Amino acid sequence: MKPKFAIGDIVAVEGYKDRIFYVDCWREVTQHEEYGAFDYVEYDLTDAINGEWLEADSDDLRLVCRKAASEDFLMTYDMTNYPEPTNTALHFTEINYAKEEAVGMEKEPKETPKTARAARKRETDGLLDEYNDYMRLYETFGDAEYKTKADGVLAKMKREADE
Repeated sequence: MKPKFAIGDIVAVEGYKDRIFYVDCWREVTQHEEYGAFDYVEYDLTDAINGEWLEADSDDLRLVCRKAASEDFLMTYDMTNYPEPTNTALHFTEINYAKEEAVGMEKEPKETPKTARAARKRETDGLLDEYNDYMRLYETFGDAEYKTKADGVLAKMKREADE
């Protein structure tokens, strides 16, 4: 089974009007039921503007831009009046947390060295993305405000590296 969309493509999702998403990964699914089995492709997506996570079936997606042109597309994308995230996506950690709370168990997940490292990596990746975005805007438009913001993000990364 060949997927319609590649990792890094930008897609629109039915029911999420005026929003765009990156394809993070895809998986082939074979669903077995009483009267047979069928195959389909399922995608993990991230909102290209606000980072909301979403799963979608290939039938609900429409290609906006291939990965090769995605950076150029986003540089010219008009983000005015971009819709707010719907916040309806549930993540497994939230479901497990609610389950533990419901039966009177621990109210916060335990932090392990592995989860702490992963959280720091996600935060660092986010800061690097923010820095790169500001530098691209500075290089494109030459506005000193973008350079100032990029320098501020870089200073924050240095402070956190020293901690």
